[in-house]
Amino acid sequence: MVKRAVSVRSLIGLVLVLAMVATGCTTYFDYHRVRVIDAQENGFFEDGDELILATISFRTKPGVAGSTEVVFNNSSLDKAATGLEDGDRKIISNSKGLYTFDDIEVVGLAGLLRGQVPEIIGQLVIGIENDWTPRDLVKDALEEVRDQLRDELVRIIEPMTVLDILADPAALSAEFAEAAKAVEEAGNPSFLQKLGLFIASGGNPDDILSFNLLFFVAVAPELAPVVDNAFTDLPPNMFGGAFPTQVVDGEIPPRLLELTFKDHETEYIVETYIGGGSAGYVAPPTTTQPPWDPCFPNIGTPPPPPRPQCP
Repeated sequence: MVKRAVSVRSLIGLVLVLAMVATGCTTYFDYHRVRVIDAQENGFFEDGDELILATISFRTKPGVAGSTEVVFNNSSLDKAATGLEDGDRKIISNSKGLYTFDDIEVVGLAGLLRGQVPEIIGQLVIGIENDWTPRDLVKDALEEVRDQLRDELVRIIEPMTVLDILADPAALSAEFAEAAKAVEEAGNPSFLQKLGLFIASGGNPDDILSFNLLFFVAVAPELAPVVDNAFTDLPPNMFGGAFPTQVVDGEIPPRLLELTFKDHETEYIVETYIGGGSAGYVAPPTTTQPPWDPCFPNIGTPPPPPRPQCP
């Protein structure tokens, strides 16, 4: 009888932990390293490509009108990596490739059943091989893409509930593919606009490469398998799933994505990590003990309480 009572108490404690809604958590998107498959400016008298990763951040809640926020990150027009030649592998500094989302509510199963709505957070990332196009022209074009993305998210996500999304992920995939076409069209200027950009760039305009769309649902680890399974058939340039990801060996590892940016003569792969906190990706520690995470207190070992101060 004593053993049974202990196990019931343990079970109740586990349920209470899993039912928690963690508030104030931070997620990072870290565009960590670029691998050059095919550089454009790779000749003897050329000094290599210059990569820009223009990013537009968004967060929205399914079924919640007015919840969509979309921001174009002006600083993302700075060069993420320079001097790129065939075969290069270069780290992208945090000042150029690290973005965070703060104050995220991570919703567990109990919260979901009570009607709490998990956020969808993400970014649209557009690769640019930098040449001579004036920055203000590029900025104006990307702000049009930002506005188009906001319209598409409001159209697709705000009318849906989380259960709608999980019940028919194929429909969501089709909606996102349609939205991607609209967003891509917003980023492709007409012939006359292209002619103007060509002239303004002294005959050497920036090359707009492909884009990638990243979107993650902020749910607790017990819901991660359901959400991840719902997003298994997205197009190659779209990445979706749960954040945090699933528990592996007692910890929640960062998620690694390989994003491809290319056109007919250029191709880069950017190794990207999605994880918790604001520091970005760091190499895993040598110890096997996972760090304690205040957003998920059932993971890792909590730090010891502070020692009392002497009077």
